[in-house]
Amino acid sequence: MPLSPEQFDTLRAVVADTLEVGPDEIAPETCAATLPVWDSLAHLMIINAIEQRFAIKIPKITAYKVKNVGELADAVAAALP
Repeated sequence: MPLSPEQFDTLRAVVADTLEVGPDEIAPETCAATLPVWDSLAHLMIINAIEQRFAIKIPKITAYKVKNVGELADAVAAALP
């Protein structure tokens, strides 16, 4: 089941806060190529922040394969109880 609009807004806020950008800069297609501050370290920080905020654990292989915010939303939805 996909994230609800409220859950996606929370995800967007967590990613924006972690990357220190405005939430309006975060869309499903946002990725490292479109947002230069999203480097490998920032990616790990995003995953960690999301796991803490949603009280979930994203499998490492999934976290590694995520390429954009839309895929990240799918990973969060899959990890939610």
